[in-house]
Amino acid sequence: MSPASHIVTELGLSVAIDGPLAVGRATVVPEVCVPGSVALRTSVLATWADVITGTLCISAVMPRIPLTLDLEVQVFEPPVEGDTVTIEASVVKLGRTVMVTEARFAVQGSTAPAALALASFIASPDPSHIFPPDFRPPLRQEPGRLSMPFAERAGCAVSTPGTAEVPRKPDGLNSSGGIQGGLVALAAEEAAASLAETAVYLRSLMLRYLRPFAVGPARATAERHGDACLVHLDDAGVDRLSALATARLADAPRLRPARA
Repeated sequence: MSPASHIVTELGLSVAIDGPLAVGRATVVPEVCVPGSVALRTSVLATWADVITGTLCISAVMPRIPLTLDLEVQVFEPPVEGDTVTIEASVVKLGRTVMVTEARFAVQGSTAPAALALASFIASPDPSHIFPPDFRPPLRQEPGRLSMPFAERAGCAVSTPGTAEVPRKPDGLNSSGGIQGGLVALAAEEAAASLAETAVYLRSLMLRYLRPFAVGPARATAERHGDACLVHLDDAGVDRLSALATARLADAPRLRPARA
């Protein structure tokens, strides 16, 4: 039986497809912010980017399911609690095997860009990864709302500084049955941030997905070098390296900053 709600749909993102563009909108609420801060989690930006760009890629590879190869998020000015974030996503290149996309984030009322995400996708090589015959890509997706902080909702836990895990849950899977890529990003974020003594956000996050997290949990192990971290992510159930990430840490604002 399918879960009544999916963790990703509870992150507050609405999406509408408008020709070659996908347009998203979300309000930053406390549940998606860095604990002890008003800054939006970079893993939430990554999840929103993965969803909105992946939606654009579905039509190009149907009935096969698109899989994320890599995902990069650069944060110029982190959105904060109370902000309304808008996203415009497009396909940069539609190749025979790889699709490259970008998503631009802006905060309503600010003239400065908030963040940029780049993502690439392939059609799953597994012949069993196909959409049902009656499936049609949604032209509009409505937002939900988390009832608890994102990490708590996903079941993400830090066992020791530098190590975090996200379980494989029915309401946290992607279309191919693996742990959703944004939840993998959350594990990487939590592992890296746990090495800091104060509240931090990731001013950059780069993920390269090597294989699906088919068994779980997704276990992230981070090592820190100055403000940079290297994160290895294993599918702990089969003890296989399944993703790599790099991240750069920055102090997270505790109060809403003044913006131009």
